[in-house]
Amino acid sequence: MILETLPAVMQLNSQQRTQLVEELWEQWLPRDDDESNAAIVALLEARMAHYRQHPETAKTWDEVKARIERLRQCRP
Repeated sequence: MILETLPAVMQLNSQQRTQLVEELWEQWLPRDDDESNAAIVALLEARMAHYRQHPETAKTWDEVKARIERLRQCRP
């Protein structure tokens, strides 16, 4: 367990542990300036632009759902 390698954490009171969890959570959340976030936005914008130019290539939810169900049935 990670806590066993961090004995100082075990010395924290419940309020301090709560604060630690909150700070860790904030560090884990993506930032608006995060490169991966920008890459995701760029990918979504490119896909939306493709859809606007070629709407006939889009699939309905029923088509997508049926494909997923077929793929799930093929799994061992």
